[in-house]
Amino acid sequence: MTSPVQEPVRARELGIAPGIFHPGANNALTDVAGVLVGHTTVIEGGSVRTGVTAIRPHAGNLFHERVPAAIVVGNGFGKLLGVTQVNELGELETPLLLTSTMPPPQ
Repeated sequence: MTSPVQEPVRARELGIAPGIFHPGANNALTDVAGVLVGHTTVIEGGSVRTGVTAIRPHAGNLFHERVPAAIVVGNGFGKLLGVTQVNELGELETPLLLTSTMPPPQ
């Protein structure tokens, strides 16, 4: 006997509303005016499954128009570059690039 598949429930649907702001129309980073997000996925053969997501806080020159930033490590797994500069300056001057460090399941 199989159980029906349940759709995941968002925290807000359970009455948990983190922070003081309400989500935008799409509940996404792109709801924030000026934020740009791009993504690409690479699939090669049976063993390569990876991708990268790029986030730009605004379309201007990030080096000359830096934005306030902080870093919080959620689970301590993975690789992190640029943490020292963000911790010392409290500013972001480059796009954020997110990718997976996990190998594909065998």
